Amino acid sequence: MTLAPAVVILPAFTDAEYTGEASEVAPWHERYDFDQQVDIAGCNHELQYASDHDIALVPTGIGKSAAATTVAALAAGDEVTLDDATILTVGIAGCNPAAGTLGSVFVTDRVVDGDIKLRIGETTRRMQWLVDEYVWELNTELVDRAVGASQNVSLADSERAQAIRTDYDDSRSPTVDTGVTVCGDEVYHGTTAATQVGQLCASYGITEFATTEMEDAGTVTALERFGLLDQYISVRAASNFDREPAGGDPTESIERDVFELGAENAVRVGHAIVQELLA
Repeated sequence: MTLAPAVVILPAFTDAEYTGEASEVAPWHERYDFDQQVDIAGCNHELQYASDHDIALVPTGIGKSAAATTVAALAAGDEVTLDDATILTVGIAGCNPAAGTLGSVFVTDRVVDGDIKLRIGETTRRMQWLVDEYVWELNTELVDRAVGASQNVSLADSERAQAIRTDYDDSRSPTVDTGVTVCGDEVYHGTTAATQVGQLCASYGITEFATTEMEDAGTVTALERFGLLDQYISVRAASNFDREPAGGDPTESIERDVFELGAENAVRVGHAIVQELLA
């Protein structure tokens, strides 16, 4: 029998795949009873299905290639059909301090592939001889609906996040907003690298990016090729800043993260969106 879920959730990792205790999967198990498991060729993890709610969850693995392979396996296989499903990435990300603060959640409006670029010296820009621009604009109606569903979500905060913000002279509390996400297989942290990411975005006419992560460009590439891109929502919560504070040392500030807070807030918003979609 082919499953036809109303919603498919794509976290990247479980705690077993990561260096810390944070998990993008565990918070979903606290909210839904996934009573069926299905093995799908091409997926490193089995599909988990909550039959009472018509929700499927499949961890993609970390990185663009893992995400693209998992999504392509789902779309091409016979075990599940995505024809009528809304597909959600819900996970953590690095954050541009100019766009938001730790624990904030962003509903993505555009995805930029940060790896397809031309770098000359300290300058980074798009490859001008390529026909395609490596920017994907997501379905505006779905983005607006997701933001609307998130307006009354209470976001968590933590003493650790507040202490880190102090170093950045940042007194903000977590909020929900929209923003551009930049996807790359390189984990970066520091003003030099962040400036080059900003240069790449500027070459596409994007004045400011919000988050940085490792899966969404692979996910949207696969979805686009299977004609499913308009069914996609990406929710990313800030678990760390992507650069050091003014006068700081990036080798020290890269260790200052709030992965568990980010995962929790991402799922709080993701859960509100799922409930709206099911309603």
